[in-house]
Amino acid sequence: MITEIELDGRARWLDLVSPTANEEAEVENVLGIDVPTQEDIKKNEPSSRHYREDGATFMAAQIVVHGETPLPQTSSVAFILKNDTLVTVRYEQSRAFDLCASEIQRTDRKPTSTSALIGLIEALVDRTSELLEGAANAADDMALSSLPFSEQPSKRRTVAELEGVLAEIQRLHRRVAKVRESLVSLGRMTGYLLTQSELDDPEFRERARSMSRDIISVTDHATFVAQNIQFVLDTLLGVISVEQNAIVKFFSIVAVVLLPPTLIAAIYGMNFETMPELTWTWGYPAALGAMLASAVLPYLWCRKRGWL
Repeated sequence: MITEIELDGRARWLDLVSPTANEEAEVENVLGIDVPTQEDIKKNEPSSRHYREDGATFMAAQIVVHGETPLPQTSSVAFILKNDTLVTVRYEQSRAFDLCASEIQRTDRKPTSTSALIGLIEALVDRTSELLEGAANAADDMALSSLPFSEQPSKRRTVAELEGVLAEIQRLHRRVAKVRESLVSLGRMTGYLLTQSELDDPEFRERARSMSRDIISVTDHATFVAQNIQFVLDTLLGVISVEQNAIVKFFSIVAVVLLPPTLIAAIYGMNFETMPELTWTWGYPAALGAMLASAVLPYLWCRKRGWL
């Protein structure tokens, strides 16, 4: 599908979404360029995704798609500047593209093709910032509700609850990883635009430099959020380890308490013919008393050592 958006004067933005071979050929004939396919974008090395050919500037970047779903992805998008025409080639729907197109159609002051490009990059960065902010808030909520802190009464979580928290941490980590991947890609593209002497519009270059600084700032924030999520994961694993140690300690103390009575019962459970206590009138209650004492004394000793 090709969507044409009128810009300033003769400028226009051609947005190709999952284009067919005929649609690609139509754009190629009009602009005299070779429109890269999805395979062309993917097979290029990251260092070879920005170049000039046939009087046009070709760039490619990774953008986050399905950001709110449990399985966010990144999708390759091609950006082409040829004279007064901006061409974008993408194979996934993106909210940032829709918002940018709506803003251009709504405003009275139409941008140029280069201004539309930098505005599109700004929309993509803003979108990744929203996803990053959502991941940061989710990590904070998880830390307050799922992990033990002094202001909350401790409670033992079930295995299903712990698995749910770990799964949520995995989803947040994946979202932040995809956001950082997109930011790095957009940062490389913005840096490439600043090196092009053909794009000498002062307003464009100032916005591009500002956008480059914003990308660095958001990337630093992404690093902080990733560290926060790692902290939540480490704390949760520590809590699981403490709870497991408490369970093991309980059974160890139970074994220590029950071992002496078991030994006494085993001795007097032997069926030897000559045993002095077998004919003793008070032998049975004495054996029970010895078993009880041998269980109580280790228990009191464990309490005194602070193990219980």
